[in-house]
Amino acid sequence: MTDWVRVHAYAQHTYVQTFPITSFLVSGVSHYTDTIKDISVNDILYMSFEPENKYDSTAIIIKRYNDICGYVPKDLKEKILPYVPSSVKVIDKHFFKGNYSLRIDIF
Repeated sequence: MTDWVRVHAYAQHTYVQTFPITSFLVSGVSHYTDTIKDISVNDILYMSFEPENKYDSTAIIIKRYNDICGYVPKDLKEKILPYVPSSVKVIDKHFFKGNYSLRIDIF
């Protein structure tokens, strides 16, 4: 079962990629490129609350060891709450036009 389909079209090549319904794109990864560039697919990250966040006291942070990778998107926080804290797995990482995208899955 999937909730999201990615369609890429580069010149003559097009491919479709599907992801599990429990996966999501991490928000704010562009602020943490030093951490993101060293992350690989199948790496295990940790998701926890970050009540000391000065912008959002209900923020859910994604970390690799002590390094911040990003956050759970605001529109998904309510769905993710039952799974926090927990480990998550990197299932997709892309670098395109100078920007990273990181997709994780709850397991």
